[in-house]
Amino acid sequence: MLTLLVFPPAMGLKSPSPFSMKAIALMQMSGLDYKIKAGDPRKAPKKKLPVLIDGDRQIPDSSHIQAYLENEKNIDFDGTLSTEQKAIAQSFRSLCEDHLYWVGVYVRWVENADYAKQEFFGSVPKLMKNFIFNMVQKQVKQSLHGQGMGRHTAKEVHDFGATDIAAIANYLGDKDYFFGDNPTSIDAVIFASLINNIVPKVTYSTAGSASSYPNLVAYCDRFIERFDIPQV
Repeated sequence: MLTLLVFPPAMGLKSPSPFSMKAIALMQMSGLDYKIKAGDPRKAPKKKLPVLIDGDRQIPDSSHIQAYLENEKNIDFDGTLSTEQKAIAQSFRSLCEDHLYWVGVYVRWVENADYAKQEFFGSVPKLMKNFIFNMVQKQVKQSLHGQGMGRHTAKEVHDFGATDIAAIANYLGDKDYFFGDNPTSIDAVIFASLINNIVPKVTYSTAGSASSYPNLVAYCDRFIERFDIPQV
């Protein structure tokens, strides 16, 4: 059986990572038998999660997992899409994974540090918890600075997030899924990004909160129900 290694449950989610939730969504969409297991990024091939295990093969990265399912397991996620739609999907994938993702990182690790500390390291003794969290937070801040999001003011970061969320809501409109009646791989991406915005108890600007858009909330509920997305 296939095994999907992800970050363990936290923040009200089966896994508090958009990339892990994307991989879970893809596995649910595939219909393949698999199990979810908490992984250790320190032992992962690229020091990140998720990782899909298939026998003696390890497939790291959610995009590579998708490609593996398509090429090795004959799962056709995007067969209904036109060339133009695939281009649009790639643009929104980049919006979610290369931009909106970093807004979420900033909000969690910088603005809601105490909440993140408790959720991720709550079971660690207090003195060690503070030491580990401070070390991890320092690394996160360095990553934010290197990527660029950490160089902006809090308002600017939230404005970026608001623009991204509005773009998703406006393109989705009143459609069931991103391109109509049939869900495709971009829906796994969009769902994973939105659910990581909606569920954790952090504060976004009103415009930057997916919960402020009824069509986005309904979209996530619809996706969870259709694909029986595992809850915490």
